[in-house]
Amino acid sequence: MKNFKIYYIHIFFICSSFSLIAQDTTTEYIETEAVIQEINFKVRSRRSSATAKVAYKTLEGDSLTSTVKLMHIPFIGPLDNEGDTIKILYNKETPLLLTTKSNSFWQSYGLYILILIGVIILIYRFIKRPK
Repeated sequence: MKNFKIYYIHIFFICSSFSLIAQDTTTEYIETEAVIQEINFKVRSRRSSATAKVAYKTLEGDSLTSTVKLMHIPFIGPLDNEGDTIKILYNKETPLLLTTKSNSFWQSYGLYILILIGVIILIYRFIKRPK
């Protein structure tokens, strides 16, 4: 009888965790264009980062300036130059929080792509192993 109670308690916790996962907690981002004013590229030992100071307008017409991370090649630099126009996504509630479209793609799907590559390599090595 004790095992059945523990079983039902486990089922309750599993079901409640699914309901928490199902809640939508994503923030709403709005796409706009921004002009790069200044680029900062830093290399520290094996890590590098590229940030840009950008100027953009919100849907309400406010002109804002903020920083955003840029895609870059380590030890070489960012792919964009000063004066270029890039597409950014800003947070609806806090317009100073930015991300670029390319960064949001890798944040959303990067882990899945790496897992898929790993599974493909695993299957290939399993098929090609000597018997």
